[in-house]
Amino acid sequence: MKWAVPLLALLLSIPLRSEGAAPDRLIQIGIVPGAHALEFSIDGEFAMSGAPSGASSLSGGARYRLEPSEGGLRLGNLELPEEIRLRPKDGSSLLIGNRRYRGDIIVRASGSGQLTAIEEIGIETYLMGVLPHEMDPSWPLEALKSQAVVARTFAYTHLGKYRKMGFDLTSDTRSQVYRGLEEVAPSIREAVKRTRGEVLGWKGEILNVYYHSCCGGHTVDPRFVWGSESKTPDPLRGVRDRYCQTSPHARWIAYFQDSDIVAAVGSAVMGPLRRFAIKRRNNAGYVQEFLVRIAEETVHVPAIELRRALGNTELKSARISAIRRRAKGYELVGQGMGHGVGLCQWGARRQAEKGRAYEKILRYYFPGAILSVIDS
Repeated sequence: MKWAVPLLALLLSIPLRSEGAAPDRLIQIGIVPGAHALEFSIDGEFAMSGAPSGASSLSGGARYRLEPSEGGLRLGNLELPEEIRLRPKDGSSLLIGNRRYRGDIIVRASGSGQLTAIEEIGIETYLMGVLPHEMDPSWPLEALKSQAVVARTFAYTHLGKYRKMGFDLTSDTRSQVYRGLEEVAPSIREAVKRTRGEVLGWKGEILNVYYHSCCGGHTVDPRFVWGSESKTPDPLRGVRDRYCQTSPHARWIAYFQDSDIVAAVGSAVMGPLRRFAIKRRNNAGYVQEFLVRIAEETVHVPAIELRRALGNTELKSARISAIRRRAKGYELVGQGMGHGVGLCQWGARRQAEKGRAYEKILRYYFPGAILSVIDS
């Protein structure tokens, strides 16, 4: 299984400035990529560009269905070009399933009888839809502010990654989880507002940052997770973390049957699992490679691949301290939840509970990084 390696170097050359309010730069989010149809309803009214005269707006009170057609798109009996734009009027919104979108909606025929729906929205508004899915709104404000800065930085460094698909970012975990905008919790609104435009930088450029649930005691250099020949910037090399021990994921035990491990390895060799052990571990305590022996064949499996195959929620982390043989399987003793790179969310929560400001939380997890306001 080949892992698509994220760039670990400094990706963008967007200039930074040290002070002043940042504009709400427009970005495009793929909210429905590659569908055979798009069903939606409207609360209010949307102007429709690209439509024939006399069909320039859509109003509430009806359900709509867009489909690809030979010449582009079809809305009921109305033939439309390959791309249309729906623009909300006076705070109107568009609902796809139970998700509400408040920005411009671009619908494009994407070939092979499919279409793609994209929301164009300001990045600060986008963050209000990201934060509640990445951190609990009831957590302390300083933790939410640190999450807002990291999520904003992540978004900027990944802009255009999905340009070939026609948008900047996905709405799922390949980018950041975004499900539109319903009511925004006051804490989320405050966290985004108070950090408006702020990103983490390194040597004059935006730092390519990551975050995860719980590191279990030590964050990790991303080279050990995804692999890269690039030199890791100093702020991402990993730090010891004593703050996340209140997390329910701080310590755990997971059990996997022999058959689960054999299936996860995907070896063509059939036979009993004779050995399952740690082959290589880094100095932060994360397993990089497992040794698996099936019948007479021995294979070395990268930890990220085994986690994906067994399930990232079942094998919570690669920070594993022991593997024990049990009846018809193996017991793994580990710490943490997630890949372990960058901001530890549970650690940020505990630091905020102790009164630490978000600037200091960020300095703790990204030592040497500079907090700046981006000039879009």
